[in-house]
Amino acid sequence: MTEKTAIVLGAGAVGLSSAYYLRRSGFDVTVIDPEPLAARASGHNAGWLIPSMSTPVPAPGMMLQAMKWMTQKDSPLYVSPNLDPHFASFLLKMLRNCTESRFTRGAATLTRLSAGALDLFDDLEADGVEFERHVDPLTMLFTDPHKVEVRVHELDTLDGQLPGFSWRHMDADALKDHSPVLTDKVVAGIQSTGDQSVDPASFVRGLAAACERDGVTLRLGESASLVTSPAPFGSPSSSPDGTEVSVQVGGTRLRADKIVVAGGVWTNEILAGIGERVSLQSGKGYGYDLPLVEGGPTEPVYLAEGKVAITPLNDRVRLAGTMGFTAIDETIDKVRAGGILSGAREYFTDWIDRAEQASVEQTGAASTPWTGLRPTTPDGVPIIGPLKSHPNVLVATGHVMLGISLGPVTGRLIAELATGETSPESISDLSPE
Repeated sequence: MTEKTAIVLGAGAVGLSSAYYLRRSGFDVTVIDPEPLAARASGHNAGWLIPSMSTPVPAPGMMLQAMKWMTQKDSPLYVSPNLDPHFASFLLKMLRNCTESRFTRGAATLTRLSAGALDLFDDLEADGVEFERHVDPLTMLFTDPHKVEVRVHELDTLDGQLPGFSWRHMDADALKDHSPVLTDKVVAGIQSTGDQSVDPASFVRGLAAACERDGVTLRLGESASLVTSPAPFGSPSSSPDGTEVSVQVGGTRLRADKIVVAGGVWTNEILAGIGERVSLQSGKGYGYDLPLVEGGPTEPVYLAEGKVAITPLNDRVRLAGTMGFTAIDETIDKVRAGGILSGAREYFTDWIDRAEQASVEQTGAASTPWTGLRPTTPDGVPIIGPLKSHPNVLVATGHVMLGISLGPVTGRLIAELATGETSPESISDLSPE
């Protein structure tokens, strides 16, 4: 029997996870990406595996807060207006999703996806996928006591839905014992057990190595686009209109039984070749990698009001934050990025300054920021599934800040959709339509 073929466009965490599970399902798989591994958002993020924080970005009051912060040049949440009509339409859709009922519905979908996520990381490690992984507790810090109540409400909705998850409230005195380097502005914390973290770049590279080990072809540094043509008679991958989608790479056209578009924020650029579009915009994030210094965080920390994730890794501490709804733009605004460091100083006495001094001593310069563009949907829920007009094209994008956490879950779903084990109707809440 002829082996089925699949082409995956995008070598980030979602694309490589899709390739990994498609290969395990018997497909001959090729992955194409114009960039090196971990060059974009899949390498530039907090690296958190966070079932307990799997809630939609669009939340009650979120868009109003973003509008209020538009003139604050280092705010953690902002909107950069542009003239693209798709952008305005996206913001209106997102605004409609900033209600309690839609937030709750989106959270239920993300919780369902996240429930088995950590088990899949266990399976990957058991299969020889090598990456840096940490299982320390996560502490969320608060300078506003009202935000604690909001987080407790979120945790109550997760009660019993996430295996192995537990949490405890910590008042200011308990926090001082736990971490004496905190400022007096920190009034409370919530420490949870059950979430994890990875070095995201190591995960992407480890997954790529496992894919190649299993026979997946990686074509990095090559740009690809989608094109349509009349389908050969009897082609199983023909669309309802009698056309067939193929992949154009340079002067070569590649055909496959299934094509997976996992291009992150560039997904619509790929889909444009076949006249398709999904509701997606860029959510711009920034981050820093600071040297390890005595007294710095040794476990993951989230700064609730500053919206900064802190991830201690083997050789550095990563800070990631901000969410900017923008056009696709990878330039770095140093003022905006610097808001992460100034925000962290509100929570820690002198750790940031000592880490910055260590950076100067080790490299001759202060730490430089990086950026990553997160694919964002109006309801904060990923897009996973086939296009109605081109059912052999499967879209996997829109994971916002959960691309690493939900990468394997998404990859397995893509493989199940490709083989027919899962029907698109059974996951209609994730449909591109």
